[in-house]
Amino acid sequence: METTRYAFTAPDYPRSLRELPNPPPVLTTSAPLEEARAVAIVGSREASRGALRFARELAYQLASAGFVVVSGGARGVDGAAHRGALDAGGATWVVCPTGKDRTYPPEHAGLFAEVARSPGSRLIWPFPDRFESQRDHFKHRNGVLVALSEAVVVIQAHLRSGSRNAASWARELRRPLWVVPGAPWMGEFAGSLLDITNPERPAEPLWSAEQLLLALGVTPLPIELVRGVSEADNGPSPPKNAPPRNPRQKAVEPPDKGAWTSEEKLVFSSISYEPMHVDEITSRASLPVPRVVTALLTLSLRDVVVEGPDGFFRRRNAA
Repeated sequence: METTRYAFTAPDYPRSLRELPNPPPVLTTSAPLEEARAVAIVGSREASRGALRFARELAYQLASAGFVVVSGGARGVDGAAHRGALDAGGATWVVCPTGKDRTYPPEHAGLFAEVARSPGSRLIWPFPDRFESQRDHFKHRNGVLVALSEAVVVIQAHLRSGSRNAASWARELRRPLWVVPGAPWMGEFAGSLLDITNPERPAEPLWSAEQLLLALGVTPLPIELVRGVSEADNGPSPPKNAPPRNPRQKAVEPPDKGAWTSEEKLVFSSISYEPMHVDEITSRASLPVPRVVTALLTLSLRDVVVEGPDGFFRRRNAA
């Protein structure tokens, strides 16, 4: 693979990387870097299916709006973000924790090859050739991907998640920081909640791609244009412990729907009288997970939807 090298002493060295306290002496890329608006998306390597779907849809919308999606190529949220950008026919930059000629994680070799072939997409190596990944490389890698971006999004971070290091870099480099919140009892979001409540510089809670795009000064695409992401993925399979379905039951519309929001109506129409897992409801509604959860909470308060067992929802009144 032919590559491009940027020496720190050269005038074409990326200007934003000079903001780092210890910028890479040499940056190697799979092709020349071009000026672009870029947003970093990072998160847990062991993210939930809902978090992965949110990352993929967020990246899809950002790429569709012309932004480069930057991430670290790791398992979980990083990989989902890169895939979402590619699905949209957009550009994504992978900032690797290794030198050129090394692949980490090895199972993403196919994804990285696709990135290298994609117009506008880049593989970026901030370490010398043939350097293997090491623990301290990830923090340095995070600084590079944050420096290349104008905003940073963290999706699902536990207390010791490496993505919280990216959040720290965002604060140090004065990049807007957005964090997808989780319920306070969800340990996998404990780090996310701490970043949102940081006393010195709290992160902005992120609920949807539309919210982020508006903050970046871009008109969001109609949500119908994003539905292809979920459809291409064929949605999640119901968990093995999902209760059995009864196809003979029919839906009956509850009264007093005039005050409902369009999202509440959409989520309600996606639910049957048999328990459905929240991931399947999200897939059917083709809405971001936080908005589905908000609608489910409201519908539960309206006493038209009940939860049970944990993570499953159904309409209250059977036909």
